[in-house]
Amino acid sequence: MDKYTVLLKEVIGYDYNRIREVIRAGMLELGSKPGGRVFVKPNVIFAHRRYGTGGYTNRIFLRALLEELAERKEVEQIILGEHCAVTVPTRYAFKEAGYNELKKIPKVKFCYIEEAPKIFVDLKKGSVHKRLPIAKCMSDADYKIWAPKLKLHASAKITCALKLNLGIIDSSTRLYGHDYRLDEKIADLYEVGHPDLVVVDAIEIGEQAELVPKLKTLNCIMMGTKGVAIDSVGARIFGYQPEEVAHLRIARERGWEPTTDDKIEIKGDYTLEQLREKVGAVDRTFHNPSELDTPIRFYIGKYAKDGHYCDTGCPNMIKTSLSIFNAYDPGCLKRARPVAVVIGEYEGDVDGKGYPIIMLGSCAKVKGKVKGWRIRIPGCPLLVPIFMVPGAIIFGLKSPYNDPSALLPYPYYFVVSYIMKAINWFPTQWYKINPPVKSSSS
Repeated sequence: MDKYTVLLKEVIGYDYNRIREVIRAGMLELGSKPGGRVFVKPNVIFAHRRYGTGGYTNRIFLRALLEELAERKEVEQIILGEHCAVTVPTRYAFKEAGYNELKKIPKVKFCYIEEAPKIFVDLKKGSVHKRLPIAKCMSDADYKIWAPKLKLHASAKITCALKLNLGIIDSSTRLYGHDYRLDEKIADLYEVGHPDLVVVDAIEIGEQAELVPKLKTLNCIMMGTKGVAIDSVGARIFGYQPEEVAHLRIARERGWEPTTDDKIEIKGDYTLEQLREKVGAVDRTFHNPSELDTPIRFYIGKYAKDGHYCDTGCPNMIKTSLSIFNAYDPGCLKRARPVAVVIGEYEGDVDGKGYPIIMLGSCAKVKGKVKGWRIRIPGCPLLVPIFMVPGAIIFGLKSPYNDPSALLPYPYYFVVSYIMKAINWFPTQWYKINPPVKSSSS
């Protein structure tokens, strides 16, 4: 039986020299030989230099990886590509994460995926998607390296190598199926977002919620050549069995190796049990809004259209939004107004108690008596900023969108990003008519 190796190497803090040493030795042990055009995908879903400093692949970690690649004669070009959270220009996130200095590394070029020209790739195993627009800079790569940060996810349980692929598609494609089908969607994306090497920043891992996580020191770098193997180990580090992580289970059911844990061989400085012990009790704050220490009241029902519980749709949005409010102004949720929030088709009565009843998402409905006036904020799924701007006013909270540090730079990067999208729309349309369409790897 083939075994798929996952290396668990000790690195104390973000020690640049030690990180390079581990990456170099890990590539040798795994038989990884990057060459030609190398596409590197970090995790920069959100970054802010004051209150969003821990949710992305650490800058020192990424510099060590890029400079190790740059010194290899076989590597001709390194493309650092990412698409951060929807509505946030990746250019802005890179600036906030301190990534712009990485442009100075020889051979490195940036690819802001939401702006880049796309080609169209047919999927053989997709259920939510049958065809995907993929940045040409990624499609043209000879070798792909994923560099995620190991974190909990408030709805998908973990985010590591597989979920990193939400950042390889444009915003409209990203939002399609970002509901109760999200785990299937992530499994679809693995067909094209199939890295040759995964190097995980697990020196500090993220708990609570994924955009603005609470950090816990693990002092580990994970390396492997199969994203499914990496995520299977990552899930168990957090105390989940791989089959409990739906997108990981679906990927295995589709035949992506390793399909069972007994095909994974763990090597290195740690055992899985040692890392699980280091993590200890896991902080899952924000995973269930009803358990938060806040006067806000939540009434969550099924997705009205098909009767599914849509935890990865609008409920995920409210979890993310509340975590951002709290990161921006710690403790603020305890001071929020006791507003009622309805998500999905709630079976029961809702009393506004003198405050508005917020109907979140297009399908929100109360199948019972309603006492109070209703305000609907539509969307499927509802976007975080579309909720947070009025939500701050309704809940009586400070809005991160009014932060002086963002008022000038954010609009500038937003405009530049949209100009580049408009320019690159033309080659994308050309590729749509005259495709270099190619089937993904099976």
